[in-house]
Amino acid sequence: MPAATPLKQRQEIVKRHAAGASLAQIAREMPLSEATVRNIWRFYAKNQKLEPNYAACAKTEPRKAPEIYQRAIELKRAHPRWGAGLIWVELAEDFAEVDLPSERTLQRWFHRAGLVDVENKTKIANVVFKRGVKAHEVWAIDAKEAMRLGNGDSVSWLVISDEGSGAVLETRLFPHQEME
Repeated sequence: MPAATPLKQRQEIVKRHAAGASLAQIAREMPLSEATVRNIWRFYAKNQKLEPNYAACAKTEPRKAPEIYQRAIELKRAHPRWGAGLIWVELAEDFAEVDLPSERTLQRWFHRAGLVDVENKTKIANVVFKRGVKAHEVWAIDAKEAMRLGNGDSVSWLVISDEGSGAVLETRLFPHQEME
């Protein structure tokens, strides 16, 4: 949905039309659509005010199919720790061949339904993970895929290292192969 026309532009439309300019002429001069100019003038003529009606812009019901909304809310209630991405995957299995809402839309639905625990999210975000300090306390595994070598070959490799000492424990190089 486009943004509301700013109040200064609305005032200018009313001022110009009251001075005798046609709505089509105002639309051309102010680079607005003629429908927008006409709607603003009609709103002003009827209500004698220029403030945008933001309440009319708010959507209270979901734009997508209500059954998708209901299923998404059910899943979030049943699994409060699941994120919108996982719930989207579940919805894709339940509603094959349907245009599903985005993850962000699901997040908005959950927030509007009061299913998002903001306090708990903050606690989870503030958890500090301890890195390995002593040798062999924690190993890190890192993979690099489709790396181009100097001779043009494409390879992938796996590196296992020790967090505490920083030592590389093992590396494996794999020639790049297409998956079936």
